[in-house]
Amino acid sequence: MRVSDFIDLETGTLSREIFSSEEIFRRELERVFLPAWSFVGHTSQLQRTGDFFLSRVGTEPVIVTRDQTSTVNVLLNSCRHRGMPPCRYDIGNATGFVCSYHGWSYALDGALTGVPKFNERYRGRLERGNWGLARARVAVFYGSIWATFDERAPSFEDYLGTDMQFYLRALLQGPDGEDDGYEAIGGIVKWQVPCNWKFGAENFAGDHYHGYSHISVERLSIGLSGKSSRHNFAAVKTPRQAMSVADPNRGHTIRASIYQAIGAYDPQAGAPDEVNDYYRRCHEIRQRRLGDKSRLMIHGGVIFPNTHFNSAGRTTIGVWLPLGAARTEVWRWLFVPRNAPDIVKDTLREYYLRYAGPAGMVEQDDMENWTAAQRGAEGMVARRYPFNYQLAMGLERRARPDEWLGEGVTITEDVAEHNQRAFYAHWASMIAAEP
Repeated sequence: MRVSDFIDLETGTLSREIFSSEEIFRRELERVFLPAWSFVGHTSQLQRTGDFFLSRVGTEPVIVTRDQTSTVNVLLNSCRHRGMPPCRYDIGNATGFVCSYHGWSYALDGALTGVPKFNERYRGRLERGNWGLARARVAVFYGSIWATFDERAPSFEDYLGTDMQFYLRALLQGPDGEDDGYEAIGGIVKWQVPCNWKFGAENFAGDHYHGYSHISVERLSIGLSGKSSRHNFAAVKTPRQAMSVADPNRGHTIRASIYQAIGAYDPQAGAPDEVNDYYRRCHEIRQRRLGDKSRLMIHGGVIFPNTHFNSAGRTTIGVWLPLGAARTEVWRWLFVPRNAPDIVKDTLREYYLRYAGPAGMVEQDDMENWTAAQRGAEGMVARRYPFNYQLAMGLERRARPDEWLGEGVTITEDVAEHNQRAFYAHWASMIAAEP
């Protein structure tokens, strides 16, 4: 397989087959997802010893636990005896896990603790230490939990790179700029979309300009601003510059804005007074805590390949889980400020219901887009014609001279498709690499 047959970044075109070919999909599983670090959850889901929840590392089902030493573990949810999942509950608290097929039992750290007929039939020859649940490498980054089963993969910090460490840390800061300032709400929202996973990934990677799809939602003003907007974030009145940030060596991307200066808090007309009071205090504390960096607002982005996030007052993190070339399962975590009063958390929870997930007005628009785009990628005639990724090609330049915006990334002003091109360039390099 020659990747050059499907992607030409010099001309900014991509073959539609990369969204419809099962052969390319199988290659992605081995060469893109296995070596990747995957977001699996948040430490706020593991409050006590014995807490656990189910998640995925790429396409692999895993159990995320907090053991007796308070260590976070990510364990392959597959019994070493016959492969049955030893944990069949989405979330809970336990002292260990027992496979319901033959009764092999495991500790919270994955160690094999019990085997039926161990003395009578194995005669002590079974080396328990060799038959625990497969354990992933784990990294905890400002509350977010990441894992990989690839022993050859770089450390998570190197996988992110210095610049993306800065942006991901900024995403995970609370409205007042405090590190690890969020907690996850309840369970994980899950749904399926009949489309290739890359349609969703590229949308979050750098699509600043598909507001046309959401015109009806904009008119409804489902946010709290009181203006014609779907967005909900505590903002300031000074002008801001939209920018796209891409790490060409790793495929990560960020959508953000930077304010020219920091002004007074701009109240959200549709929010209760207590909510505006909270965000006004956070706005002032954030400036004192972060200084000049408080001018940065993260809107969203992708940690390559499939971890995506939205922010600017609606902080969510999710993963695109590929089930086939034309089917994706989406998992989405919803976050609220950890130390906020209940009225703020309830207001955000209600806003998420209107905005995100399979019932959210904005997400419904996007699911229609991606489902239709998938059909457009599969047509016998349509496949003769490549997709166009040429928007603002050749116009990449640093949006502002601030050094703290990053040295190893390309920052593009306003509307462009540079982030998508960077994402697919790295995707192509992974597809072409030897396993």
